[in-house]
Amino acid sequence: MKIREIVATPVTIPMEAPLRWSMGVETGTTRTILRVKTDEGLEGIGETYGGESTVHAIKFAAPFVIGMDPFDIRLIVNKLQSFRVSYESNVPLYVIAGIEMACWDLAGKAMGRPVASLLGGITRNQVPFAAYLFYRYEGEGGVGGEDCAEAMADRCQALVETHGFTSIKVKGGVLPPEEELRTVSLLRGKFASPYRIRFDSNAAWSVETSVRILPRMEEYEIEFVEDPTWNLEGMGLVRQDVRIPLATNMCVISFDQIAPAVRLRSVDIILADVHYWGGLSNNQKLAGVCETFQLGLGMHSDRELGVSTAAMIHLAAATPYLAYAADSHYHDQVDDVITERHRYHHGCFSLPRGPGLGVSLDEEKVEKYHRAYQERGDVNEFFDPKRPSWVPNLPIF
Repeated sequence: MKIREIVATPVTIPMEAPLRWSMGVETGTTRTILRVKTDEGLEGIGETYGGESTVHAIKFAAPFVIGMDPFDIRLIVNKLQSFRVSYESNVPLYVIAGIEMACWDLAGKAMGRPVASLLGGITRNQVPFAAYLFYRYEGEGGVGGEDCAEAMADRCQALVETHGFTSIKVKGGVLPPEEELRTVSLLRGKFASPYRIRFDSNAAWSVETSVRILPRMEEYEIEFVEDPTWNLEGMGLVRQDVRIPLATNMCVISFDQIAPAVRLRSVDIILADVHYWGGLSNNQKLAGVCETFQLGLGMHSDRELGVSTAAMIHLAAATPYLAYAADSHYHDQVDDVITERHRYHHGCFSLPRGPGLGVSLDEEKVEKYHRAYQERGDVNEFFDPKRPSWVPNLPIF
C-alpha cells in the first residue's frame, strides 16, 4: 500500500460565545482536515491547526511522502522533521502531526484495529476531561457574558451538571488577579474535594504578581497552576516561592526545552499536545521523557474538532502515564465535522469504537464549514474585537 494523494480542506466553526484569554479572544476555530489516500482505495483522516497557510505547507510536504507506505509512520515523521532545519523548506510540526494522524487512521483501518491498540494497547476506555471555564463575552442570543466570579461559578455549575466533570480548569489572565483569585475561592466553595481545580493565566502575570497571589491560592487545594508567568526563568523564580505544582504548554513545547526546564526546576508538569509536539508517536516519546525526569504529564487543548479529539482520546487511552484530566474546548463549540459528535459521560469521553480513529467525516458539514472558512478566513485568537486598539503584551499584570 502506498500513499497516492493528500487532500487538505480548511474549515471554520464558531464558538457558542467568545472566549477571553490573556492574548486575545477565541471566537471560533479554524482547522484543516486532511485526507491521506492510498493506491488501494483506503483513506485516512487527520486534523491540524490553521487554514490557507497550513494548506500551502501540506502541499509542500506532500511530494516527500507520496509513494511511501502509510505504515512507515516513524519514517514519515523523521523525513518531514529533517526539513525543519532549512529556512526555505520548513514543515511545521503541527503539519507533520496532521499527516501522521491520518496515517495512524489508515493503518488502523487497514488492520481493523483502533489506533490506541497500535500505540501499544488500550489501558482504559474512558478518558477524563476537565470543565474548561473561560470568562466570556456575550454571544448570540445572550449566551455567555461571564465577567465576574459569581458568573463563572454559575457557568461551572451548569457544565458540571450537564457533563459530569470532576476536574475544573479556570482560564485566567483576563480580569485583575484579585478577582480571578475570588473566582477560584467561589469555585472551591461550591465544589469541595474530590473535585480538582486548576488555574491558567497564560503567562499574563509578572513574577511579582505570581508570588503575591499564588500562595494565597494554596488554601484552595489547587491541582496545578499553568504558566502563571513568562518563560523558563520566570517560572523557575515563581517555583522557588510557590508550593502549588506548575504546569506548562507555553515555555516547554519542544524536546530541546525540556533539559533547561529540568535544570532550572521551572515546571512540574508538561502538557502534551497532539499537534505542538508533532504527532502521536512524538507525544508517546514525551511521556517517556517525563517519566524519566519525574515530570507530570497532562494534555493541552487548542480548540480541536472531532478528528483531533478522537486522536487525543486514543493517545490518552494508550498512555497510562498521562494521569491528569485532559483539556478540551469541545463543550464551547457549536458544531463539528464528524458524523457523530463526542459525548461526555461523567466528565469522560469514550474511546471511539471501530478501526482507526473510529470517527468519520460528515461531508455536508465539511462543505458547510469550508464555505464558512472561505467567507470568514482564519480565526484570529490574538485579537480582541471589543478592544481593537489593545495590544497583547505580556505580562499584562
